Amino acid sequence: TTLKAAQGGRVIYAGYQSAAGNYIVIRGRATGEDYVYMHLQSPARFRANARVATGAAIGKVGDTGDASACHLHFEMWTRPGWYDGGRAFDPISRLRAWDTYS
Repeated sequence: TTLKAAQGGRVIYAGYQSAAGNYIVIRGRATGEDYVYMHLQSPARFRANARVATGAAIGKVGDTGDASACHLHFEMWTRPGWYDGGRAFDPISRLRAWDTYS
């Protein structure tokens, strides 16, 4: 399954980590929040500092890292962002709100 960017912004990290596997972190252009997509099938299509549009294909669902099955691990982080002093939060209400507009 192709993964698409929930919100556009700038890639602040794209790489591999033993637990997360192939993953990408996009800092939202409008919000400054970070969107993290983990366990991608292969390295993300974008590299650090690249601009990504909302809805752009960023990779495919996979089972890299410590994943036991094919799935997406998605996180959202408050400002100032992922590992910059922000905190992860439950994204479901935000995702549902965006879904009503699309």
